[in-house]
Amino acid sequence: MSPSGRRSLVAAVVVAAIMLTALSVHALWAPWSGGTRPASDSAPQGAVTLTGGTAHDVVTLTVSAPVTGVTPVHVRLVPREATVRSPPVVTVSAVLPTAGHAVPGLPAVRVSGDSYRVAGLPLMMAGRWEFLVAVDGDGRHERLVFPLTVSP
Repeated sequence: MSPSGRRSLVAAVVVAAIMLTALSVHALWAPWSGGTRPASDSAPQGAVTLTGGTAHDVVTLTVSAPVTGVTPVHVRLVPREATVRSPPVVTVSAVLPTAGHAVPGLPAVRVSGDSYRVAGLPLMMAGRWEFLVAVDGDGRHERLVFPLTVSP
């Protein structure tokens, strides 16, 4: 192979490696940076909805106002299987690991078949919070963590 052909081959390999690296970084970063989406039409203006899941349920967390202060939080559990179970106990807490702040688990009140509400979760400062949703009952002991940036 001629030197110019070798240089072209090396350049093509370098470009391919850069593109694969960029795609890999995007694939790994997207769940963290794009994990939030605007809330549904039934949620308050400015609310953020995050979705996760366990072996038993698809769990949707809606933070009514992701800003500092006291904000209502809604949790919806959609069962993956059509089994009859007693309603679980749902609690919501929040942690700001970078500042050492934490909001203890507050019980969520069942407002309908699969919807729960915490009237006010106090978020004392801006930053990258982790909302913890705990679902207990019928032999379940499940925890989900939803990261969300809270504005001042």
